[in-house]
Amino acid sequence: MEIEWRLRKVMASRDVWTATQLRELLIQRAGFELSLQSVDVLIKKQPIQVKVATLQALCTTLRCTPNELFGIDTPRDVSLVEPDTTESRGEQ
Repeated sequence: MEIEWRLRKVMASRDVWTATQLRELLIQRAGFELSLQSVDVLIKKQPIQVKVATLQALCTTLRCTPNELFGIDTPRDVSLVEPDTTESRGEQ
């Protein structure tokens, strides 16, 4: 399973194009301050972890849900059941 950080896509869909714009909106809409460098890193790199407060501020600012910020790509042929090896070898 892969998790995709979609902040840049969500920003673009809201006509927010730069770290400076996002930083200003975070302050205006959510009362949340991050350094310009921190905002830039959030936009450019998939984070290893995201604080809940940061996630809430991003969602408030961009008027989105966490589901929009994270894309989850799951393998299609996942089975939780182990294959029966006796049948596949022709044993009974």
